[in-house]
Amino acid sequence: MSFLATTFGVWTRRLSGRHPLVRFSDRVEAMGLLVVIAVSVFALLPAASLKDSVEQQFSQSFAVQRAERTPVEAIVTGDSQVTAQLYDTSYLSPIRWQVDGVTHTDEMRTPKMTAGDHITIWVDPAGDRRAAPLTDRDAAVQAVIAAVAVWVTITGAAVGAWAGMRMRLDRGRHADWDRDLRRLTDNGGRTNNTA
Repeated sequence: MSFLATTFGVWTRRLSGRHPLVRFSDRVEAMGLLVVIAVSVFALLPAASLKDSVEQQFSQSFAVQRAERTPVEAIVTGDSQVTAQLYDTSYLSPIRWQVDGVTHTDEMRTPKMTAGDHITIWVDPAGDRRAAPLTDRDAAVQAVIAAVAVWVTITGAAVGAWAGMRMRLDRGRHADWDRDLRRLTDNGGRTNNTA
């Protein structure tokens, strides 16, 4: 925290101080940084608003999924077969289940299983296998991710604009230093031509 306070103090002194080595470009740079901080803080408002909206939308959608999908017991009809995965061993198992007297079959990724094992799956009203419905907690996580993405985008744009401005200011400062150094060497080491 001390580092942050010290850094903030340096920037505010650049902005408001009367030190002769602080140039106009330093003050512009400091003001730009304060604008970035303000944009970053104010970006929390649309991000929070978006979070609430997205969470409500996802919660309703996931509630519909939970109402439509039901868990059923499926039977593994054959031993699991290893499938090629880059970083992990995965198995594909043939399964069979019944819904309203109709038999359904499919293959799904499972842990290693043998014929006759049971596994719980989720199905839609037609009896077709579906992914497990998501919960309100999943909706909250998705909403937080969306809010963070919005905040990072807004803040990143402000930081990018400030960095571009700083690069231009640095070029100007380097040009000023080069001009002053040339003047110093052209005048025999003296910058004051009035003497």
